[in-house]
Amino acid sequence: MTPMSGQPPVYTLADTWLLNNRVNPMLLDNLSEEQLALAPNPRARSIADQFAHLHNVRIMWLEPIAPAAARGLSKIEKGSATQQVLKDALEASGKALGGVIAEAERSGKIKVYKRGPIAFFGYALAHEAHHRGQIILHLKRAGKPVDRMFGFSLWKWEKI
Repeated sequence: MTPMSGQPPVYTLADTWLLNNRVNPMLLDNLSEEQLALAPNPRARSIADQFAHLHNVRIMWLEPIAPAAARGLSKIEKGSATQQVLKDALEASGKALGGVIAEAERSGKIKVYKRGPIAFFGYALAHEAHHRGQIILHLKRAGKPVDRMFGFSLWKWEKI
């Protein structure tokens, strides 16, 4: 990511993944306990459980791709996560997956994902964005939306 003689910086897939990972705690920090407890219906995941799901899916991929990176991480059981537990877990699993993406980008290969590192990166980013969108929509429908200006700030990746 270092600029070469007047050239703009070059960002890697791993840099971009870590940027994506910084959006999750931004959103999490702006939610109240009441908002985290909301679920769109009795059978659906709560907002907190949506964040736990992101972390758990990261572990699901890390286990076969980089078992050593997954060993220090623990899945979060439904209904058990506090805001701080979620923040810490997402930071740790995001960093671990960032390392996997960096290595895959260097080698051009990623274990257990036949379409390669770029497709895996696209999948992982899309999955996280999908769930952030669900979280924001569920909060809006419940009458407990995120602040409008804050919502826009989640898209200002050049400043995150």
